[in-house]
Amino acid sequence: MLATTDEQYAEFGSLIREYWGWLHVRYAEVPELMNDVAAHQGLGEELASLSARYGPPEGKVLLAVRDGQVVGGVAYRDLHDGSCEMKRLFVPERHQGHGTGRLLCRDLIELATADGYALMRLDTGYENTEALAMYASLGFSECPPYHDYPEHVRKHLRFLAKPLAAA
Repeated sequence: MLATTDEQYAEFGSLIREYWGWLHVRYAEVPELMNDVAAHQGLGEELASLSARYGPPEGKVLLAVRDGQVVGGVAYRDLHDGSCEMKRLFVPERHQGHGTGRLLCRDLIELATADGYALMRLDTGYENTEALAMYASLGFSECPPYHDYPEHVRKHLRFLAKPLAAA
């Protein structure tokens, strides 16, 4: 479902907050990392302005809904160079095992392609091995960093890109 209402963006915000908690557990051996990433990305400002940051014309948010409950989400945002960036893909563990993350990615790629983007980029943590394997199976490959993260953060990230078919 394409997010269009304040309530839907609030649901997406709840997923992002849960995702951030999950990341803190996943990267517990480098506790400063997630705080540095959040500060660098302006996470607080992002959460306060989801519809402006990810809503049209800057992007789109997709929510997966099962039995009336949001079970996952993902967004893209315009990078203003003919490419867009996939952001905040998350399916909580209690909802995993149904292919929801893959479906969200495929649908987001289709939306971005239809919207005329030539390339989709993303970054993810080096320990997000499940996500990295899924991205590779969807045609993403490693690329140079496209954001200027500090080196102590960048070394923990993987940058990926996927050319999109002409709309």
